[in-house]
Amino acid sequence: MDVFFRNYYLATNYVPTDIYPILYGEQQCEPGYGFGPCVRSNYIIHYVYSGRGMLRIGEDEYKVGKGEMFLIRPNSLAYYRADSENPWLYRWVEFNGSMSERILAPFKSPVLRDFEGEPIGNRLKEFVGAGKTTFEAAMERLWGIIAALNETVSDNNPVSSHEYVLMAEQYIKNNINKKITVNDIASYIGINRSYLSRLFKERKGVSPQRYLTTSKINTAAQYLKNTDISVMDAAQSVGYTDYHVFNKVFHRYFNASPSEWRKKYIWQQSIIENK
Repeated sequence: MDVFFRNYYLATNYVPTDIYPILYGEQQCEPGYGFGPCVRSNYIIHYVYSGRGMLRIGEDEYKVGKGEMFLIRPNSLAYYRADSENPWLYRWVEFNGSMSERILAPFKSPVLRDFEGEPIGNRLKEFVGAGKTTFEAAMERLWGIIAALNETVSDNNPVSSHEYVLMAEQYIKNNINKKITVNDIASYIGINRSYLSRLFKERKGVSPQRYLTTSKINTAAQYLKNTDISVMDAAQSVGYTDYHVFNKVFHRYFNASPSEWRKKYIWQQSIIENK
C-alpha cells in the first residue's frame, strides 16, 4: 500500500456567495492515521473509496467504509481516524457559501451511502483526478457533485415541508419582477396548489398568494424609498403592468397611494436629518 496525500487550493478574483469550492484532494491514509479533534470553518465532504475508519462528531461516533461519505459542517467539533488494519483511501472537497446548508439538506446524518453506480464518488474522483485547475472549472465540477447528490438521495430522502416553503420563497425572490402566480410556484417545486397553500398556512401563517403579494409590495416600497424611479417603474419592477391595480394593492397595505407614501417618507426623513 502506497501512502500519499495530495491537495489543491483554489483562488479567484470574483466574490462568490451562493456556493464555491475552496480546497480538494485525496489521501491514502497510513494505518491509524487520525485528524483532530478540531472545528472547521467550511463544509467538507469526504468520500471513502476503500478501507474503513471512524468519524466522531461531538459525542457521536460513526463507522465509515467504502462507498460512503461523511460531512463535516462548520463549527462542529470533528475527529476522524483510519482503521489500523484497513486504512481508508478518501477524496474530499471543501466549500462554503450561503446556499450550502440548504443544498446539503439530504445529509440528515453526517454519514451518507452512495447509490448504485456510485455517481457521487465518480464525480468526486473525476474532480480530484483533474489535479490543479481553474476556479471556473472547479465550480462546474462542484455543481456536478451537487447534481449527483440530489439525484441519488431524492427518492430516499423526501423533501420536507420546510424545504418546500424555502424553495417557494426563493422562487418568489428570484422572480419578483415577473407576473407569476401561485400555480407557477407550485409547478416549479413539483407539488399541487392546495398542498402549497396548506404548507404556507402552517409554516408562515398566510396563504402563498398573500406572501407573494406582500413580497412584491414591500419590494416596490423599497424602490420608492431608496431610488428616484417613477411609481410606474416601481410597479413594473415587481410585475405589475396595470398602474391602477398596483395603486389599489399598495394602498391596501400602506393606507396611502405610492406617491403619497413616498412623499410622507421623504418628509419624515427630512425631519430626522434636521434635528
